[in-house]
Amino acid sequence: MTNIWRFFDPMLFGVVLSCVLIMAWVQTGRHSIVRAFAALGNSSRNPFEASGENATYMCRRIDFTLREQGLSGLETVRSQDAFIVRILGYLADAKDSKSFEEWVRLEEHTAETKQNMSASYWFSAAEIAPAIGLIGTITGLIQLFATGIDPLKMGPAMSFTLLTSLYGLFISHIVAFPIYIRLHSRAEVLNAYRSKVVQHMINIAIRELEPVSPVHFVPANPIMKNA
Repeated sequence: MTNIWRFFDPMLFGVVLSCVLIMAWVQTGRHSIVRAFAALGNSSRNPFEASGENATYMCRRIDFTLREQGLSGLETVRSQDAFIVRILGYLADAKDSKSFEEWVRLEEHTAETKQNMSASYWFSAAEIAPAIGLIGTITGLIQLFATGIDPLKMGPAMSFTLLTSLYGLFISHIVAFPIYIRLHSRAEVLNAYRSKVVQHMINIAIRELEPVSPVHFVPANPIMKNA
Protein backbone atom coordinates (compact mmCIF):
# COMPACT_ATOMS: atom_id res chain seq x y z
CA MET A 1 0.00 0.00 0.00
CA THR A 2 2.90 2.33 0.76
CA ASN A 3 4.30 1.88 -2.75
CA ILE A 4 1.12 3.34 -4.30
CA TRP A 5 2.06 6.82 -3.08
CA ARG A 6 5.22 6.66 -5.18
CA PHE A 7 3.00 7.10 -8.21
CA PHE A 8 1.50 10.34 -6.99
CA ASP A 9 3.28 13.67 -6.94
CA PRO A 10 0.67 16.41 -6.32
CA MET A 11 2.78 19.23 -7.72
CA LEU A 12 3.76 17.37 -10.89
CA PHE A 13 0.21 16.14 -11.45
CA GLY A 14 -1.09 19.69 -11.01
CA VAL A 15 1.37 21.02 -13.59
CA VAL A 16 0.40 18.39 -16.19
CA LEU A 17 -3.32 18.85 -15.54
CA SER A 18 -3.07 22.65 -15.74
CA CYS A 19 -1.21 22.48 -19.05
CA VAL A 20 -3.82 20.09 -20.48
CA LEU A 21 -6.77 22.26 -19.40
CA ILE A 22 -5.18 25.45 -20.71
CA MET A 23 -4.25 23.97 -24.09
CA ALA A 24 -7.74 22.47 -24.52
CA TRP A 25 -9.20 25.88 -23.67
CA VAL A 26 -6.99 27.54 -26.29
CA GLN A 27 -8.13 25.03 -28.92
CA THR A 28 -11.87 25.20 -28.27
CA GLY A 29 -12.51 28.86 -27.41
CA ARG A 30 -12.74 31.17 -24.42
CA HIS A 31 -16.18 30.03 -23.19
CA SER A 32 -15.49 26.33 -23.60
CA ILE A 33 -13.85 25.66 -20.23
CA VAL A 34 -16.80 27.16 -18.31
CA ARG A 35 -19.33 25.13 -20.31
CA ALA A 36 -17.20 22.00 -20.05
CA PHE A 37 -17.15 22.01 -16.26
CA ALA A 38 -20.75 23.22 -15.96
CA ALA A 39 -21.89 20.28 -18.11
CA LEU A 40 -20.46 17.80 -15.60
CA GLY A 41 -23.38 18.47 -13.26
CA ASN A 42 -25.90 16.83 -15.62
CA SER A 43 -23.59 14.31 -17.27
CA SER A 44 -24.55 11.46 -14.94
CA ARG A 45 -28.12 11.19 -16.25
CA ASN A 46 -29.75 11.09 -19.66
CA PRO A 47 -31.89 14.02 -20.83
CA PHE A 48 -35.59 13.63 -19.89
CA GLU A 49 -34.79 10.39 -18.06
CA ALA A 50 -37.16 11.17 -15.20
CA SER A 51 -40.04 12.54 -17.29
CA GLY A 52 -39.82 10.12 -20.21
CA GLU A 53 -40.09 13.04 -22.61
CA ASN A 54 -39.17 12.45 -26.25
CA ALA A 55 -39.68 14.15 -29.61
CA THR A 56 -42.79 12.15 -30.59
CA TYR A 57 -44.40 12.85 -27.23
CA MET A 58 -43.68 16.58 -27.48
CA CYS A 59 -44.96 16.86 -31.07
CA ARG A 60 -48.23 15.21 -30.06
CA ARG A 61 -48.61 17.58 -27.12
CA ILE A 62 -48.06 20.52 -29.42
CA ASP A 63 -50.65 19.24 -31.91
CA PHE A 64 -53.20 18.61 -29.16
CA THR A 65 -52.71 22.10 -27.67
CA LEU A 66 -52.89 23.69 -31.10
CA ARG A 67 -56.14 21.89 -31.88
CA GLU A 68 -57.73 22.79 -28.55
CA GLN A 69 -56.42 26.31 -27.90
CA GLY A 70 -54.86 27.57 -31.10
CA LEU A 71 -51.45 29.15 -31.52
CA SER A 72 -51.79 31.28 -28.40
CA GLY A 73 -52.13 28.14 -26.31
CA LEU A 74 -48.63 26.97 -27.19
CA GLU A 75 -47.25 29.21 -24.47
CA THR A 76 -48.82 26.84 -21.91
CA VAL A 77 -46.93 23.77 -23.20
CA ARG A 78 -44.12 22.80 -20.85
CA SER A 79 -40.94 20.86 -21.56
CA GLN A 80 -37.88 19.77 -19.61
CA ASP A 81 -35.85 21.57 -22.28
CA ALA A 82 -35.86 25.36 -21.86
CA PHE A 83 -34.91 25.74 -25.52
CA ILE A 84 -38.19 24.17 -26.68
CA VAL A 85 -40.21 26.34 -24.27
CA ARG A 86 -38.59 29.47 -25.71
CA ILE A 87 -39.28 28.39 -29.29
CA LEU A 88 -42.93 27.62 -28.48
CA GLY A 89 -43.35 31.07 -26.97
CA TYR A 90 -41.92 32.68 -30.08
CA LEU A 91 -44.16 30.61 -32.35
CA ALA A 92 -47.24 31.70 -30.40
CA ASP A 93 -46.38 35.35 -31.13
CA ALA A 94 -44.92 34.93 -34.63
CA LYS A 95 -46.40 37.01 -37.46
CA ASP A 96 -45.23 35.09 -40.51
CA SER A 97 -43.70 31.71 -41.25
CA LYS A 98 -40.60 32.96 -43.06
CA SER A 99 -39.24 35.10 -40.25
CA PHE A 100 -40.06 32.36 -37.73
CA GLU A 101 -38.16 29.74 -39.72
CA GLU A 102 -35.12 31.98 -40.13
CA TRP A 103 -35.07 32.80 -36.42
CA VAL A 104 -35.61 29.26 -35.19
CA ARG A 105 -32.90 27.84 -37.49
CA LEU A 106 -30.43 30.36 -36.10
CA GLU A 107 -31.43 29.50 -32.53
CA GLU A 108 -31.13 25.78 -33.25
CA HIS A 109 -27.64 26.21 -34.66
CA THR A 110 -26.55 28.31 -31.66
CA ALA A 111 -27.94 25.79 -29.18
CA GLU A 112 -26.29 22.89 -31.00
CA THR A 113 -22.94 24.70 -31.04
CA LYS A 114 -23.12 25.36 -27.29
CA GLN A 115 -24.18 21.77 -26.61
CA ASN A 116 -21.27 20.35 -28.62
CA MET A 117 -18.73 22.75 -27.13
CA SER A 118 -18.57 20.93 -23.79
CA ALA A 119 -17.85 17.57 -25.43
CA SER A 120 -15.32 19.15 -27.80
CA TYR A 121 -13.38 20.58 -24.88
CA TRP A 122 -12.93 17.18 -23.22
CA PHE A 123 -12.07 15.58 -26.56
CA SER A 124 -9.30 18.14 -27.03
CA ALA A 125 -8.08 17.47 -23.48
CA ALA A 126 -7.97 13.73 -24.19
CA GLU A 127 -5.90 14.32 -27.32
CA ILE A 128 -3.51 16.81 -25.73
CA ALA A 129 -2.80 15.05 -22.42
CA PRO A 130 -0.46 12.28 -23.74
CA ALA A 131 1.54 14.87 -25.67
CA ILE A 132 1.90 17.08 -22.59
CA GLY A 133 3.06 14.07 -20.57
CA LEU A 134 5.58 13.07 -23.23
CA ILE A 135 6.94 16.61 -23.45
CA GLY A 136 7.48 16.56 -19.69
CA THR A 137 9.25 13.21 -19.88
CA ILE A 138 11.57 14.28 -22.69
CA THR A 139 12.35 17.57 -20.94
CA GLY A 140 13.15 15.70 -17.74
CA LEU A 141 15.40 13.22 -19.52
CA ILE A 142 17.33 16.03 -21.20
CA GLN A 143 17.86 17.71 -17.85
CA LEU A 144 18.76 14.38 -16.27
CA PHE A 145 21.50 13.50 -18.75
CA ALA A 146 22.75 17.06 -19.03
CA THR A 147 23.58 17.24 -15.32
CA GLY A 148 25.64 14.03 -15.36
CA ILE A 149 23.81 12.45 -12.48
CA ASP A 150 25.33 9.58 -10.53
CA PRO A 151 24.15 6.25 -12.09
CA LEU A 152 23.31 4.97 -8.61
CA LYS A 153 20.84 7.82 -8.16
CA MET A 154 19.44 7.69 -11.69
CA GLY A 155 16.62 5.28 -10.77
CA PRO A 156 14.63 7.65 -8.52
CA ALA A 157 15.25 10.54 -10.91
CA MET A 158 14.03 8.51 -13.91
CA SER A 159 10.96 7.45 -11.94
CA PHE A 160 10.12 11.08 -11.24
CA THR A 161 10.62 12.00 -14.90
CA LEU A 162 8.42 9.21 -16.26
CA LEU A 163 5.54 10.22 -13.99
CA THR A 164 4.62 12.99 -16.43
CA SER A 165 3.84 10.44 -19.15
CA LEU A 166 1.85 8.39 -16.65
CA TYR A 167 -0.19 11.43 -15.65
CA GLY A 168 -0.75 12.39 -19.28
CA LEU A 169 -2.11 8.93 -20.10
CA PHE A 170 -4.20 8.89 -16.93
CA ILE A 171 -5.81 12.26 -17.65
CA SER A 172 -6.45 11.29 -21.26
CA HIS A 173 -7.86 7.76 -20.99
CA ILE A 174 -9.24 7.65 -17.45
CA VAL A 175 -10.61 11.19 -17.05
CA ALA A 176 -11.06 13.26 -20.21
CA PHE A 177 -12.08 10.66 -22.83
CA PRO A 178 -14.81 8.97 -20.71
CA ILE A 179 -16.26 12.42 -19.97
CA TYR A 180 -16.19 13.23 -23.69
CA ILE A 181 -18.04 10.01 -24.57
CA ARG A 182 -20.70 10.75 -21.99
CA LEU A 183 -21.24 14.38 -23.01
CA HIS A 184 -21.14 13.53 -26.71
CA SER A 185 -23.87 10.90 -26.36
CA ARG A 186 -25.95 13.33 -24.30
CA ALA A 187 -25.51 16.04 -26.93
CA GLU A 188 -26.60 13.67 -29.69
CA VAL A 189 -29.83 12.90 -27.82
CA LEU A 190 -30.61 16.57 -27.21
CA ASN A 191 -29.74 17.71 -30.72
CA ALA A 192 -31.85 14.97 -32.35
CA TYR A 193 -34.77 15.81 -30.05
CA ARG A 194 -34.56 19.53 -30.79
CA SER A 195 -34.15 19.01 -34.53
CA LYS A 196 -37.33 16.94 -34.81
CA VAL A 197 -39.43 19.27 -32.64
CA VAL A 198 -38.12 22.38 -34.41
CA GLN A 199 -38.97 20.93 -37.82
CA HIS A 200 -42.47 20.10 -36.56
CA MET A 201 -42.95 23.69 -35.38
CA ILE A 202 -41.71 25.05 -38.71
CA ASN A 203 -44.30 22.90 -40.49
CA ILE A 204 -46.97 24.31 -38.16
CA ALA A 205 -45.82 27.86 -38.88
CA ILE A 206 -45.97 27.26 -42.64
CA ARG A 207 -49.48 25.84 -42.28
CA GLU A 208 -50.92 28.26 -39.74
CA LEU A 209 -49.19 31.59 -40.36
CA GLU A 210 -49.49 33.94 -43.26
CA PRO A 211 -46.46 33.90 -45.56
CA VAL A 212 -44.64 37.15 -46.14
CA SER A 213 -46.08 39.02 -49.06
CA PRO A 214 -43.54 39.47 -51.82
CA VAL A 215 -42.07 42.92 -52.09
CA HIS A 216 -42.55 44.56 -55.44
CA PHE A 217 -40.12 47.28 -56.45
CA VAL A 218 -41.43 49.93 -58.78
CA PRO A 219 -38.67 51.36 -60.92
CA ALA A 220 -38.25 55.08 -60.73
CA ASN A 221 -39.49 57.10 -63.65
CA PRO A 222 -36.69 57.92 -66.02
CA ILE A 223 -35.59 61.51 -65.96
CA MET A 224 -36.76 63.21 -69.12
CA LYS A 225 -34.01 65.06 -70.84
CA ASN A 226 -34.79 68.60 -71.84
CA ALA A 227 -35.40 68.88 -75.53
